[in-house]
Amino acid sequence: MILEQIKHSLFNLDREETISLTVQAILEKMPPREIVLHGLLPGLGEVAEQYEKKEHIFPDMFKAAIIFQEALAKIKHQFLSMETDPGVWGVIGLARGDMQDFGKNIVCMTLEAKGFTVRDLGKSVPPEEFLQAAEDGADFIAISIMTDGGVQEAEKVVQGLKEAGTRERVKVIVGGAGVNARTAAEIIGADGYAENADEVVEFLKIFFRVGR
Repeated sequence: MILEQIKHSLFNLDREETISLTVQAILEKMPPREIVLHGLLPGLGEVAEQYEKKEHIFPDMFKAAIIFQEALAKIKHQFLSMETDPGVWGVIGLARGDMQDFGKNIVCMTLEAKGFTVRDLGKSVPPEEFLQAAEDGADFIAISIMTDGGVQEAEKVVQGLKEAGTRERVKVIVGGAGVNARTAAEIIGADGYAENADEVVEFLKIFFRVGR
């Protein structure tokens, strides 16, 4: 099946084959969401898994992300025209001081593929930027934490939401190598802790009753 071929070609870091198969899938009238969710994202996810097992090196991850973005560009205009839920949007970013954003990028891509509107704030985001997003009406804040320092920065975000009176309205989800479920709940005071992109999606579905 072509989606399996797309997944394997991306996992094998074959740029030409991945883009060619993506275009072929488009010509065959395959729904763009299917191409992303069952072809491109699984391939990218497998590269990430192999990296965690030390079977892929960082340049491989970087190359895979570039291939993914180039393939996604082929269907972006169709993808953006799909029906989504305009009532739920949020932001994602690395806590201040943290710079390794591969996992954050996968979460961001997955949320977009699932129909959520998400603004990527990037690396080393100060608490003030997350809080400004809440003031702008964001429904959720997703914070990637890679270090102990990032834990303290995320705690500042939650505290700032309380002080601004928006804590009950804005859901906070954290994840990353620098945090675990206990830290998320007891220190940061987040609404949820996610180990991967799929768990972030499930939390948001529960919080906002999307797709249920």
